[in-house]
Amino acid sequence: MRIGIIGGGAAGLAAAWLLEEDHEVTLFEKDGRLGGHAHTIDIEVDGQELSIDAGFQFFAPSAAYATFNRLLDELGIARTSYPATLTVSRLDGTRPVVMPPLRTGRPVWASLTPRAIVNLVRFRAFLSDIPAFLAQHDTTLTIAEYVERKRLPKSFVDGFLFPLLLAFWCVELADFRRFAAYNALYYLGANLPRGLKPPEQSEIPGGLRVYVDALVGSLVRTAVRTDAGVDSLTRSADGAVLVDVAGTGHPFDHVVLACNARQAHDLLATLPEAADMTRQLARFEYFDTTIAIHGDRRLMPRDEAAWSVVNARADGAHSSLSIWSPARGVPVFKSWVTYDAEPPQPLYATATYQHGLIDTTYFDAQRRLRPLQGNHDVSLAGLYTADADSHESAILSAVAVAERLAPESHRLTRLRG
Repeated sequence: MRIGIIGGGAAGLAAAWLLEEDHEVTLFEKDGRLGGHAHTIDIEVDGQELSIDAGFQFFAPSAAYATFNRLLDELGIARTSYPATLTVSRLDGTRPVVMPPLRTGRPVWASLTPRAIVNLVRFRAFLSDIPAFLAQHDTTLTIAEYVERKRLPKSFVDGFLFPLLLAFWCVELADFRRFAAYNALYYLGANLPRGLKPPEQSEIPGGLRVYVDALVGSLVRTAVRTDAGVDSLTRSADGAVLVDVAGTGHPFDHVVLACNARQAHDLLATLPEAADMTRQLARFEYFDTTIAIHGDRRLMPRDEAAWSVVNARADGAHSSLSIWSPARGVPVFKSWVTYDAEPPQPLYATATYQHGLIDTTYFDAQRRLRPLQGNHDVSLAGLYTADADSHESAILSAVAVAERLAPESHRLTRLRG
């Protein structure tokens, strides 16, 4: 078949990689860069060149990322692991709670106050219930309802738990409260710490660009077109789906929309036969997240001994993350700055991404889309179509497309393990 893929992020590239053995594939990407949220930015600090992942960054050598890790193995991509330490502090960097409360074997005294110790103990108890809850795969319960059922002290919920959880999404608290608990707790449950050891995370030397470049380089039969925004989808007289790019219609037997739900909705609006799919796509909500790569220590805990890889800062209304790599040996940070009044200084780069608002409606729409996949010669790919909001889901969405369109693909067999 002639297959057109719209979107050059992880889902689109993985779908092309899986389908090209059996089909004639063309991939269209509106930007000049491939990879989507796998986005590595190069900066120079004090004469040192650094590659920083501005978008997607965290994954683990665990079952939660099994398919993605198999893909990296297929591409020959090396990974290293590091301890994902965590600190929660106030917006001004005071009152840090450091997890674990040790650095290089020494206690972080600023985090060993009675209040911090109580929060640590309660948080460990809270974590212990998450795996059993995730195993139920209940996507109908909001995070607010989940926490309320736990009957936790209000001071712990408002002063520690919600500021920590909210920081990973950087949205308004009212919006976060309606997030599906399954998704809000997914990352914690997938990477639980053991004892006083922090959970292990993986990284690719040189950044995620290395993986994206390897995936693109392995496409031997796919025509990749960048700077090729798709204007609309229509149907030709012989029944082919016409992908309109700059006024030219490209005919395909099947089209894979590997863009976000909002973009897929707008493209399908011109195919009335796909109304059921369009109706479900309209139910997904998105918000913008702005990321800054910078060297401003004010966005970190005030006590440098309390610095972690992941640092959550909260002001009572909003929470944000600042990510730091101790291995680089320089004070360069990646921070969520959506609600900051002024940009950090020195500022090296910024990036803005659209992110799904992962509420219970999100998962209901995801479920209702599954039986519609492939109808009218259209398939959907993207993390919003497959389980929790993670890079693993983006790859799984491509696998699901290949299972329908190229079930005998050798690459598919290897990727499924």
